[in-house]
Amino acid sequence: MSQYRVLVVTNLWPYDGDPSYGSFVQAQMESLRPLGVDYDLLFANGRLSRWNYFRAIAELKRRLRSGTYDLIHAHMGLAGWIGRCQLSLPLVVSFLGNDIPGKVDRRGRTTFYGRCLELSSMVLARLAGAVIVKSQEMKRLLRLKSAYVIPNGVDLSRFRLMDRDAARRALGLSLQNKFVLFPYRPEEPRKRYDLVQAVVERARSSVPELEILPVSRLPQEQVATYMNAADVMVMASMLEGSPNAVKEALAVNLPLVTVEVGDTAELLEGTQGNFLVPRDVEIMAAKVIEACQRGGRSSSRESITRRLSMEQIAAQVIQVYQAALAHSKKQSASNIRKGEPLPAGHPQIGRAHV
Repeated sequence: MSQYRVLVVTNLWPYDGDPSYGSFVQAQMESLRPLGVDYDLLFANGRLSRWNYFRAIAELKRRLRSGTYDLIHAHMGLAGWIGRCQLSLPLVVSFLGNDIPGKVDRRGRTTFYGRCLELSSMVLARLAGAVIVKSQEMKRLLRLKSAYVIPNGVDLSRFRLMDRDAARRALGLSLQNKFVLFPYRPEEPRKRYDLVQAVVERARSSVPELEILPVSRLPQEQVATYMNAADVMVMASMLEGSPNAVKEALAVNLPLVTVEVGDTAELLEGTQGNFLVPRDVEIMAAKVIEACQRGGRSSSRESITRRLSMEQIAAQVIQVYQAALAHSKKQSASNIRKGEPLPAGHPQIGRAHV
């Protein structure tokens, strides 16, 4: 018998059009199963239609009538508002990145839509039973002392070490060229593909065989192979929470040249062969050249294994569930003492927790 029955509400989840979309959310939920979590999924695919958010609210009501859950875990701020359209269950919200600092353009300026997201998240966080953020910077911006800082973990069995030439042969890549990995969609402005292009163009003066390797919308197994095949990864984003691609690259010892964004400075602590740089073409290019000319790999996997394995992160998420449920029970007991009725469908009505 499961210890926790959880309804997962999210607008990020792999689907046929993009098997990489929200794969880290799926990985986290799967990592909770060995700890007694049984979950159902309510996926509001806003990419396909904005109306899916409104349809998800109706589906939430239907799920709560037909199923018995202990809590709702919403991933991303917009999904959190869907989860808050009920009062019968504790709500845990995981904020993932641009839902707190807001969306920005390629110059780092917060857009109007980004400001709306930021304000929305600050309000939602104060209506949730428990809040998870991915970095200390996100917690600071949210201005919520009770928020739990829990980065996403890394699936070390998937992001494992491979021979570089073997990985290139599997992907049909040249064994002679040098490759800079860009693990995002080039058309996404905040990821700054234009800056990475400028860096690579400058670095070609010393490494003429250098190429950019854009990788997006692929299953995680293939992403891991590309990371093992590349010579260096460049992170130039204007906005991140706790970038999963950086942690995954560290897990396979892929050398990194990254600006300080999100928690990249913390992630690189205690590692060797990686570079934290200002957002400057000349400096970034010099480090790309250094990484390519040195060859070899970084020394980072041990640090990731020690701090960010899926098992370690899963245990922390369970603690948040326990805190949210304890807080809900305390509130329910208080309402009973005051003579106030519990909301219909409340987990203390008709069900004993295990």
